[in-house]
Amino acid sequence: MTMPRPPRRTEAYRWAVGRGMLVCALAWGLVELLALQRSRFQQWRQRQQTAIHHH
Repeated sequence: MTMPRPPRRTEAYRWAVGRGMLVCALAWGLVELLALQRSRFQQWRQRQQTAIHHH
């Protein structure tokens, strides 16, 4: 009965690592999405302002 470590612990560890990676990926995707939306909004606002100035 000399196992290096119980299988339950490695399973929980792998689950925690997988969950952490998932959370990080979701957070990164959210940040990227927000940055993209912000740049698109700024471009749109710039176009609106130039259109207003031209008229």
